[in-house]
Amino acid sequence: MKKYFFIFFVFAMSLSAVCAQTAKTAPEDFNAFFKKFNSDPKFQVSRVIFPLKYQMNNDDFDLSDYTMSKDRYKVLKLDNKADEKYLKRTLSIKKHKVTLQQRGLDNGIYIDYIFELKDNKWFLKTWVDQST
Repeated sequence: MKKYFFIFFVFAMSLSAVCAQTAKTAPEDFNAFFKKFNSDPKFQVSRVIFPLKYQMNNDDFDLSDYTMSKDRYKVLKLDNKADEKYLKRTLSIKKHKVTLQQRGLDNGIYIDYIFELKDNKWFLKTWVDQST
């Protein structure tokens, strides 16, 4: 009887290890991530790749490279419903990359936020702001 109990115990432990490994390797759902990213500031900061490299128009409207440290980062609100009257949002979803395009309705806003799947978790990698 002890022999069968031991075999069952080893089988159960192996099965739980396989389940735990599968849970760790399953990629995070982007929609669930995005909802939490916009509602929890601490979570958002933890999911930004620092130093954050981004591009933005300078005073001459030339696209320039910039870098932002964690202490200079301001929390983003990328799903604000009130913005919809003057802003159109489009998600371009690929396997390991999601681009959120924000296009202004007659106001010059033109920003792409790029998220990347890294170790099965989504992170804000960069943005490109070509607004005028």
